[in-house]
Amino acid sequence: MTFSAPQYIPDKTDITLLLGLNETKFEANCNILASQSKFFETACYTGEFKEGKEKLIKLPDIPLDIMMKVLAWLYRSEPELPDDFASSRESTGTILEILGAADYLQIDNLAKDYAQHFARKLKQITTFDATTISNCIKIMNSLYKAGGSIKKNELLEFLQAMGSKGRTLLLDSCYSIEEPDGRFFQDLSYAILAVHN
Repeated sequence: MTFSAPQYIPDKTDITLLLGLNETKFEANCNILASQSKFFETACYTGEFKEGKEKLIKLPDIPLDIMMKVLAWLYRSEPELPDDFASSRESTGTILEILGAADYLQIDNLAKDYAQHFARKLKQITTFDATTISNCIKIMNSLYKAGGSIKKNELLEFLQAMGSKGRTLLLDSCYSIEEPDGRFFQDLSYAILAVHN
């Protein structure tokens, strides 16, 4: 497995991660991982966990390709948001899995970084069909759940750009969200009220 990221130095590792169901080995540095992740900080440096003592952490529940994207971010690569993030179920699914992993691993800054990139991409959307709006709402809800947020003015611009027909589709999309994040729906509600005033 080949891995490249700005701060990754293969001979400066001190812990082994076993990634995915096949337990693919990845040699990592505890300081890099723990600097951004409360999960890794606890696993690496709390003496009461066997992972820290054995210098081995198993992460079978996070798919290998998703964990590699999270590790790339931890080692200072830019977040990846494909251009078709809003129209493609596959791209949306990948982003949701990355944000789910960030939430599980307690990497708040990853969600904040993705939120900034996502907000810029929102401005590029020109087609506001049911799929696009639904995917955007799912991503925003997951961003908030993982510790990120979208600025209120950026939410407002998104709502204004979609027009009244899009806002009707937006409400339908909101009803289908599993595990809604209260902060997200509060910010979205304020933006909806601002559009109508």
